[in-house]
Amino acid sequence: MKTFLLIAIGLAALFPASAKGQTAEPDPQTPASEPQTAAPPTPIAPPPTAAPETATLAPWVDHRVAMTRLELGYRASFVPASGFDPFSGSDLLPEFYLAATRTLFVSDRFSFAAGLAWDNGGSSASVREVDNASLRLNRLTIPLEGRAHFGPWGYAFVRVAPGVAALETQLTDASSPATLSKTQWLFATDLSAGYAWLVFPRFEGPRLTGRMWLQADVGYAIVAQEQLTLGPDLGSGNAQRVSGVDLGPLSMNGAFFRISAAASF
Repeated sequence: MKTFLLIAIGLAALFPASAKGQTAEPDPQTPASEPQTAAPPTPIAPPPTAAPETATLAPWVDHRVAMTRLELGYRASFVPASGFDPFSGSDLLPEFYLAATRTLFVSDRFSFAAGLAWDNGGSSASVREVDNASLRLNRLTIPLEGRAHFGPWGYAFVRVAPGVAALETQLTDASSPATLSKTQWLFATDLSAGYAWLVFPRFEGPRLTGRMWLQADVGYAIVAQEQLTLGPDLGSGNAQRVSGVDLGPLSMNGAFFRISAAASF
């Protein structure tokens, strides 16, 4: 019995000691926890700022090229046809000239313009010292003009001007109670080339201002031929019988030159 008690006391003393000697070892499969660090604060983006406005530059326009022009001048037409002889002592038909044009297209130093032109002229002469024959020609044309510009020196141009012409002829006979006359609209075209000289102001092309020009051109006029069969100009109800007269065919074709002054803006 004593032996059993001694064994029991020895075992009791042995197990507490071994329990105290045991220390908790870290599990090799469990990783050691890393120290927790606070995340840095998220920076606050500044409010968007409006982009600076850039000034829009107007396109550069040379008003010596792109322009509206008014032209006023003198035209001298030479009509060599024999049908013109009863109306003039020479082959010259002086005419007044008026035109307006506008630039429609510009490419580098070349441009194209179109407009409206009016030429008006007349001539008269005595026939057999008792009769008076007169002629008047009104041309209405559309000038189509190609231009090559040379800065402050102006520009060279070629022009085609199709249109119509009103030919009015009249013959007054002292022995006749009525005037013999005829008016006819005819097809007409002018072909010419010339140069326009910029007088003032010659520089400051982008400046929109009035400019003065002098120009001249030479060319050839084409007018459809007409038979001059003149009839009496009698009022309604007039019982008088007056015979007409046939002066033969008339062609107003011929060379011409023209000088004019112009203003542009």
